[in-house]
Amino acid sequence: MSQIHLSDVFKFTQGLGQKGHQIGRKVGDAIELITLAMISKEETLTSFLVVEDGVEGATTAKHKVEFAFYNLDLENTHQRDSQNLFGIIECKKVGVEQTVKQNFKSWAASQENKKDFNLTNGYSFTISPSNTDFKWSLVLKATEINGNNISVFVEKSSNGNILENNTYLYNCSQNQQLLIVQDINDSLFVLGPNESLNDIVASIKKCVVIQIKSVTSGKIKSIHVNESLPGPQTPEKAKQASFVSLDVRKKVLGRFDKTADNSFVSILVIGEASHWEEKSRSMVRLCNDYNLIIPDSVLVKLFRDFDTEFGDNYQELITKTNYKNSEQVRNIVNGVINSFDGKVLFEMGTKQFMEFEHFVEDNKNKLRLRPMN
Repeated sequence: MSQIHLSDVFKFTQGLGQKGHQIGRKVGDAIELITLAMISKEETLTSFLVVEDGVEGATTAKHKVEFAFYNLDLENTHQRDSQNLFGIIECKKVGVEQTVKQNFKSWAASQENKKDFNLTNGYSFTISPSNTDFKWSLVLKATEINGNNISVFVEKSSNGNILENNTYLYNCSQNQQLLIVQDINDSLFVLGPNESLNDIVASIKKCVVIQIKSVTSGKIKSIHVNESLPGPQTPEKAKQASFVSLDVRKKVLGRFDKTADNSFVSILVIGEASHWEEKSRSMVRLCNDYNLIIPDSVLVKLFRDFDTEFGDNYQELITKTNYKNSEQVRNIVNGVINSFDGKVLFEMGTKQFMEFEHFVEDNKNKLRLRPMN
């Protein structure tokens, strides 16, 4: 498994400013759209599909799953009870959490810093990449050098020896941001107000966000510092998905164990998979028949293509209802999938791209995934 890092979806959306926050809330819908489009490629399967269904488990609890599949009786009437359920698909994502940087809390709470930022001695912190022998020491100060109002001093050192240092100067307006970024290659970047995470080629491991809260007469009066964390809620999401799978399987088959005959299949689809720790992955692998990852590149292309087609309000159109009712929306989603040759669902266990397959066995409809060439 590759190292955990901040998803490239976050890298894309954060680079869009406030608009990016709005799009970030649509990532889950984008995952569902890609999944629905892949289901629709297997046309016979859609006859048995119920969207946003409340599926009953052995506990009698009703679980909302994104997609459920039921056998039909001879009159082709849906029998939406557990005895006729032959598959469920849940979609989960865990985005980036931005929380106040811990040592900034301490810095801001100290008596000497309870004044305007430009009257303090500045805010400092360190970044120490794991499995390396060096660290970066950073100091943020208000300054009026050459008309600039903030400086970022960065010193790289190893075992007490200074390797290099740089000073960055910026003019900032109220509510603008500076970003301190460590990528997966352990390079450090300082990005000013007019720069974007999209300017960094590699995926990113750490992102410290410095927000300029207030500026008066060219002087920075207050700042706020957040740290971006890669999906700390993945264990909770994994528990949810695992319990639903076990509870519904017990109701349908009378047992918790997975079966090899595809009489009931539970599938989990996740996005921003770089946030999922191995313990969370192990949990869902144990409980679900299949665990599928939609790569970040697929989701980013979907957002870009919707933006190109529909303009500023495109996020409102990223819904399953619009996929069903709008040929234009369907064409965009299907076009994204085709641009990746249909390879948009990566199985966590087999490390293969998969597609849905419907088949009939013993007069029962069944669902499984087949590897793609």
